[in-house]
Amino acid sequence: MHKRRNIPLAVGLVAAALVAWSCDREPAPVSPLATEPLFHIFPGEEVACFRLTGGGRIDKPEPPILMPQPKNTPDSRDFATFGFQARPNACNVPNGSGQIEWVEHNPNAILGGFSFHGVVNWFVEVEDHYGDTGNPKNGCGRFAGNDGRVHGRNGQRFENVSFVVEHACDRGEPGVGRDHIRICLGTANGPECELGIADYRRDGILTGGNIQKHKLSGSGA
Repeated sequence: MHKRRNIPLAVGLVAAALVAWSCDREPAPVSPLATEPLFHIFPGEEVACFRLTGGGRIDKPEPPILMPQPKNTPDSRDFATFGFQARPNACNVPNGSGQIEWVEHNPNAILGGFSFHGVVNWFVEVEDHYGDTGNPKNGCGRFAGNDGRVHGRNGQRFENVSFVVEHACDRGEPGVGRDHIRICLGTANGPECELGIADYRRDGILTGGNIQKHKLSGSGA
């Protein structure tokens, strides 16, 4: 996919719902093509003419069948919170803009939990793996970037972290539509994230908050 850059990350205690980060692997060679955006749409992706905003909380991993999910017990602190805004730069291109903040609260997660800030440079539309809602106001986007920063609760920091929100889906009003999201750190490749080939992956149906699809406005709309 697009621009990709892997980085070495320190090993922490890994929660059952998370993919382990690798601490001692060398950075993978970066293709010369990866230094510039690759304007190529991959299978399952389409150029988008909408933007997404969202914020909320996820707890348990996405189940095979879409259904409401309970919060984890307060003493576990096993949840993640997030906020983002992302959009394509125009209706007919996959390059995009925006930002995302992601906080992993689980003390048993990598780095003892962490906060992440990412800058978006890729945005496309993808299908909802739970099925179409039949409402054109709903939908899913995929967005990615390579300029991310991780700050671990153990004091470690990392720069230039690749990331991809493999899907962020608006399925209706808060508490009713069961919006859901999946993020990976350590790769900007959506298919790799879907397969779990990433230093960190977490997904879930929102237990609080909302993801909202909006009509694209401004230049390029």
